[in-house]
Amino acid sequence: HMFQSRCAPDARRKCALQLAAFIRQRKGDGWRALLPFAMADETPDIRRQSAFLIYTLAAPQPEERFPGIAGLANVICASPCPGQASMAPALDALMSLGDMRFAPYLSFISKNLPPERLTDLLAGTEAIPTDLGCGWLLDILDEHPELSPTIAAVLAGMPSRAGEVLDVVVPVPSWQFTNSAVQPLHSWSIPEYRQRMKERLSRYLAPEEQETVDRAWS
Repeated sequence: HMFQSRCAPDARRKCALQLAAFIRQRKGDGWRALLPFAMADETPDIRRQSAFLIYTLAAPQPEERFPGIAGLANVICASPCPGQASMAPALDALMSLGDMRFAPYLSFISKNLPPERLTDLLAGTEAIPTDLGCGWLLDILDEHPELSPTIAAVLAGMPSRAGEVLDVVVPVPSWQFTNSAVQPLHSWSIPEYRQRMKERLSRYLAPEEQETVDRAWS
């Protein structure tokens, strides 16, 4: 808190990026030093950016292939109820990565949070639409049909943030690759992807919720 009160957001952002450069040099060692930025910074953009750096910099371990993602998924599940909304940027960053290899970590989050805490977490999301994120939201509906208003609102907000829905491979850890660009595997237009979701959504959404989602995805 003292750091935040003495340091402007730009200075804190620069500090997180310098830290990331140091972690890159050390081949992913020390990624936990970014956790305070991802969990507690008062600027959602800095929390989101720091979560992305944690996800993509942490080195694989013998017992865990993506320790940065596993580490933050644990933090998201452990954070107390009022802190839940502040973890939304970390969730956004994970959903927006759009790499299907990360699906088990999303399902770990939804299986370990009670519905009301899951609602708090999802209420603050600004994720872009990806096959990974949308598929997870549909899975949540299967388990918690009562969350349909929340899921409908999250889905309705997504298309304005991206022109298409992607399924990609993200190079993790990024420092291991000379070209760390994301590799696209498949893409759908917004209306195409709406058709993919339609049947599953129609099982759970009330007519007005369905209409809100359809309008956003048309």
